[in-house]
Amino acid sequence: MKILQLHTKMVSGGIEAVVCNLSNELSKTHDVTLCTIFQPTEQDVFYQKLSDKVKKITIGKKQVGFSIKEIWKIFRVVQKGKYDVVHVHGCFQYYFLTIACLHPKVRFVYTVHSDANKENQTWDWRLFKLKRYMFVHRWMLPVTISEASQQSFAALYHCESTLIHNGIAKGKVNASSKSVMDKLRKAEKTKVFLHAGRISTPKNQQVLCSVFQTLIATHHDVALVIAGTAEESDIYEKLKPYFCDRIVYIGERNDVADLMAFADAFCLPSLWEGLPMTLLEALSVGCIPICTPVGGIVNVIESGKNGLLSADASETAYLSAVKTYLSMTDEERERMKANAIGSFGKYDIKNCVKQYLKVYSL
Repeated sequence: MKILQLHTKMVSGGIEAVVCNLSNELSKTHDVTLCTIFQPTEQDVFYQKLSDKVKKITIGKKQVGFSIKEIWKIFRVVQKGKYDVVHVHGCFQYYFLTIACLHPKVRFVYTVHSDANKENQTWDWRLFKLKRYMFVHRWMLPVTISEASQQSFAALYHCESTLIHNGIAKGKVNASSKSVMDKLRKAEKTKVFLHAGRISTPKNQQVLCSVFQTLIATHHDVALVIAGTAEESDIYEKLKPYFCDRIVYIGERNDVADLMAFADAFCLPSLWEGLPMTLLEALSVGCIPICTPVGGIVNVIESGKNGLLSADASETAYLSAVKTYLSMTDEERERMKANAIGSFGKYDIKNCVKQYLKVYSL
């Protein structure tokens, strides 16, 4: 099968991790090409993680903004490639004319990577009627990534979608990442927490930093490591006053899963989510997740069993959840860690690919 994966760019992020993992696994048995809208840069960390078997092309866009030329370029890419499947990820506006004009024998698949309503808060709302028409009349097959995402999609578009959970490849842990965590362990009992995500409004990092500032001020032996690109500079500026020897920002990393293996717990205080890849990575290495009950997270985490859920995304609620973790015995943490690893199985990339191949063949 000849498959084109279409996405904006391959920077460090959850959608990019999905596209990378899916492309790499599919390329083992199929002819896979990844086309990015934006010209790849050094920041496109997942571009570097693509298998040599994945063919790479780009539209070459360098500036934000819509252009008819891009639509024509995408049209030509799909036309010349003679693909069996075009799998679209990310913002819809770049692709709708291409999809509307192409030969009907090409199978188009569109993955909704978040809550369906959140996707329509940006430019996409202008295309809502066209999108709904395409989904309802099966011009394009919609895929959702969690039970919550599937429900929001059905309510918004009044049609069904195929539920396919995100998948990741469980690899070997690189021990060289251990030194990052060790530097923050003032003593053997120090609990080191990791947060990985773009510095942005939905990730709620200001609440996270405030929680750990409170814990440190009240003499809890904890440290927080924050990894991720500073996507929103105004949010980053608000976080800077919190940074100290116990709250450390290490920037964008390509070894997040390795860092998780040496952290005591993973913090995810998001205001909204789809099905976060970082959460699945945490489960795969037994890094206990402490999350807010949003999006697909509630379908993954059973609070008290394979992780902890706060009551909501407020500072008070999240502080309470972290304190719950700190009050647990070593035996309770080990049991939760084992449960986290055990719950990862359904999110293995091989299962994800099997389900996508069924959709590609419809």
